[in-house]
Amino acid sequence: MRPTGMTRKVVPLRGGAPPADASEARPKAIPRVVSHLPGLAKDALVEACREHERLIQKYEGRLTAMVAKILHDKLPPIEEWVAAIMTSSGPEDEDDVEGDLVEIAPREQALEITQPWASIHRALRDTPMPDRLDVVVEAQLVVGLVSVDIEPALPVTRKQAEAINLPTHLLFAKGEAFASVGDGPAAYEALLAAWEEHKRLVEEQSDELLDKLRDASIKHTFDKCAGVVLALGPDGNAVSVVTREQAHKLVAGKPFLERKLTRPSNAGKMPDGRDIFAIPIVVWAKGHVSVQTREVVTTA
Repeated sequence: MRPTGMTRKVVPLRGGAPPADASEARPKAIPRVVSHLPGLAKDALVEACREHERLIQKYEGRLTAMVAKILHDKLPPIEEWVAAIMTSSGPEDEDDVEGDLVEIAPREQALEITQPWASIHRALRDTPMPDRLDVVVEAQLVVGLVSVDIEPALPVTRKQAEAINLPTHLLFAKGEAFASVGDGPAAYEALLAAWEEHKRLVEEQSDELLDKLRDASIKHTFDKCAGVVLALGPDGNAVSVVTREQAHKLVAGKPFLERKLTRPSNAGKMPDGRDIFAIPIVVWAKGHVSVQTREVVTTA
């Protein structure tokens, strides 16, 4: 990373993965291994892998809500779980959601289920990537194992909110208050709705975040910056860029989210040499908090 961002211009936030040749890139989804029938044509294999990617994007919300519930209920960490997306319909029925199976299970159970696919089974026995979810995906007679970066929205209690001195009205979105003081089980539907709202807010506020990031880069390098989006209900949204040290206060007590703020920012380079930086964005809305990541490309 360069020592300063003071003279840089920043071009818009990118929600997609960085270029494949970016040396330090950590894409949202990292393919680990595929298993297929002998003699499968290369074109068919490539098409199946593209379908795997499409399925992960299609069911990202469902997978994220499952992980959020695991984290909130203080079950074993994400590395000890494996998700599965299995299709039972052909390409001509791609809109038939009921035909697809989306589940999550302990790694030990996944090891038993994947025994028929030797390469998948062996990969699951390896040490998993930290803070990422292994997902077994089946489509077009090809089975793949993909490591996915999950960005759950976790419930915030009134007690937690008061501990970081945030005004209560900042924890409302569209009239829905934050969670109660208790730490009871969170509903899957609420976790999914919160993730959808957080994702929408980041996309909706991306231009303002970009402007704030340009201003902040005069004083701080990008590895020190984090975006913040707070839903204010009828009053709109509060958008700012703060130091990562300040952002940590917004996710205090949630280790999974805290670790997202400690990741390296240098995500690699574009083919033309421009730097790519991953910027964490803390979002508070619908009584939940998340850390979303978006990428910016800089020019000298």
